[in-house]
Amino acid sequence: MQKQYVTNAFLKIEDSQLYAIFAWSQRTAEIIPNQSWLTILEIFVHEHSLEKAYQIFQKIKSALIHEKVIHEISKYEQLIADAIVFLRDSSVTIFAKGFRSFIEKDMQFELGALSSETYQVLRQLFAQYQIEDDLETIETIQDFQKIVERLENIGLLSPAKNTIDWGDLKKKVPICAAFGLTRGTPVDRYYLNKFIENIQTQITGKILEIGGTPKDKDFYQINPGNSYRILNMEAGPGVDIVGDVHDASLVEPESLDSVIIFNVLEHCYAPWIAVENIHKWLKPGGKCFAMVPNAVRVHATPVDYWRPLPDAFSWVFRNYQEQKLYVYGNPITVIASYHGIAVEELTKEELDAFHPDYPVATCIVAEK
Repeated sequence: MQKQYVTNAFLKIEDSQLYAIFAWSQRTAEIIPNQSWLTILEIFVHEHSLEKAYQIFQKIKSALIHEKVIHEISKYEQLIADAIVFLRDSSVTIFAKGFRSFIEKDMQFELGALSSETYQVLRQLFAQYQIEDDLETIETIQDFQKIVERLENIGLLSPAKNTIDWGDLKKKVPICAAFGLTRGTPVDRYYLNKFIENIQTQITGKILEIGGTPKDKDFYQINPGNSYRILNMEAGPGVDIVGDVHDASLVEPESLDSVIIFNVLEHCYAPWIAVENIHKWLKPGGKCFAMVPNAVRVHATPVDYWRPLPDAFSWVFRNYQEQKLYVYGNPITVIASYHGIAVEELTKEELDAFHPDYPVATCIVAEK
């Protein structure tokens, strides 16, 4: 089936510039630079076929704005500077009070019917702002499609309702229940490797790893001249301290230069206590290197309590003198992580893309 599109966008004026903003998101707003973008977004509010949308574009790109549109839009000219314009299937809505109008259902003005007649509502709504008129430069369907693809990549066009191709993802069980290990490298391991590459040289002096194994020292490429010990809940080869990280008495205060704690804090019933104990154990200037998963299946070994998000992780380390967060992930890798799709099945571009609302793993370097 040929791909179909529908517009989903919030438009807002800031500093005399038109932006697409992402509702309740940490994403940076996107400038709407050209009238072609506005016109294409408005067409796909009503028409979802690429070919039909292009035919409409060709008909209207040189047309003068209808008097009816000019008259109707004049009613809202004083509101638009503070408003948000919401575009979705069959609807062009002005929220005169911004998102308050969306929530309170007050001062909402619907222009979908006028838009479906003319496809000129957005051009007229924002006519007083300097948006480049590039409509005549779109001469072929290939030119048109490039803009459509750009708008889709930004997130302003989506597959039309009931046209999503779920493919192999429409399953009630994961593709690999073992994080992707049956297929290759788990996604969160890729991000841990990236983090380690960034912080390797900082892991120095007297080092304690919490929840680790002896082979980790080689994996992290720690200087063999440094002191390296392991704290674990259970005794085993290479475990130097047996105990619970919630117990502050396990390690002498201000005796460590570096503490490593990867994929452990989610298993702590009170991770904030664990982090405060690490703070006590570190010397002044000592550093804690930590990672928690954000989008990984439950793995109760023996229990699994938390998925601290970046803001929560930063708060847990609030008493440290300095901290630097490293956040990794995007919608593709969130899905891959939950389904157990391996690193080897994704491109580097897909793995390295970052979206602040879709973290897979959060890491931190926190200095006492």
